[in-house]
Amino acid sequence: MTEKPATVSPLLSLDGLRRMQLTLTRRAVNRDPRNIHAVGFAPAGGRPQERSQPGEATQDSCLPLTAQFDVVSKQREVVAQRIAPRETVRLLDRRRQHYLRLELPTTVRLSGPIIPTGVRVDADSGRATTSVIVRWTTTRPVPSILLADPEDPRWRWGLLTVAHLFAGKVGTSAARVQRQAACGDGPRDIAGRLVARGRIPGGPDIGLLETGLERLWLSGFLPRLELPSLALAGEPELVRWISSGTHGKMFASGAQLPWRWNAYYPQLSIAGLGRLSEIICYEFSPASSELAARSNAPFGPGNSGGVLVAGGIPIGLQVAAMRPEFRVGYAQAFHTSLAWLKKRLRASAIDIANVL
Repeated sequence: MTEKPATVSPLLSLDGLRRMQLTLTRRAVNRDPRNIHAVGFAPAGGRPQERSQPGEATQDSCLPLTAQFDVVSKQREVVAQRIAPRETVRLLDRRRQHYLRLELPTTVRLSGPIIPTGVRVDADSGRATTSVIVRWTTTRPVPSILLADPEDPRWRWGLLTVAHLFAGKVGTSAARVQRQAACGDGPRDIAGRLVARGRIPGGPDIGLLETGLERLWLSGFLPRLELPSLALAGEPELVRWISSGTHGKMFASGAQLPWRWNAYYPQLSIAGLGRLSEIICYEFSPASSELAARSNAPFGPGNSGGVLVAGGIPIGLQVAAMRPEFRVGYAQAFHTSLAWLKKRLRASAIDIANVL
């Protein structure tokens, strides 16, 4: 196979980013394993490309990305342990069957401890916060979602949360979910049964509490019964945001918290959760100093299970945040977790009906 300088952008895909992360992570392990915590990808943000030194071939990056190295400390005295201003990655273009040499500018970010932010739930008596209502069916072929008949028994209903809320529990746990974000005159609590959850550690960090459609409606979790499905962020949206960034709201615990995109990690190790796939890092982004002053630990404990939304499109569930300020959150993309859940349920279809 031949090797060519990269002049186009055919590899801006989730698979390409995953392979680039593996290459850069191996280098980080050899360079300074105790200091470099993780490698992700952030939007280039219009940063100018550095000029090549005299005598070098120009190999501007074909990807509008920055390789972000999360470190414990930026003060490095050993030159061999420093992160270069640019990193070169040799990557196979599987479609064209040749190698591309990509040059990525780098950035270094100080990273604090990343911890799960869920509140532990006691079986049969615990409470959890959730922001996403889903419906699914195991019927094949997939029955039509008739808005005139939302109580079709072939469709089942539930709420999404994170699996680490139930870490250490055996079997199917019962839980009660308290209404905080929705309005209504019905009961504030509804009962649910845990019917699926990811393995912790290892993930995906998602769990499903099944309940009844009538309970959801009477408790105010559903504003009305006739709700169409919500489109989710797929690979095209994720790839676009990885390179250009985005912003939105995080719905959790009765609040809508503004955030802006920071970085994307094809894989990220989080203490207590293991190595999770497709993690999005975002920062609290208040529109005013007053909101910033009133928001203490916006993504702190209790917010796991909150849903990240950009432009009306659900992206994923928060699973962790960076302490001590908890102003940097981490969410796992539905692109991974909901696909796993569909397979685990042996469902022919699963979709999001409402975000609280």
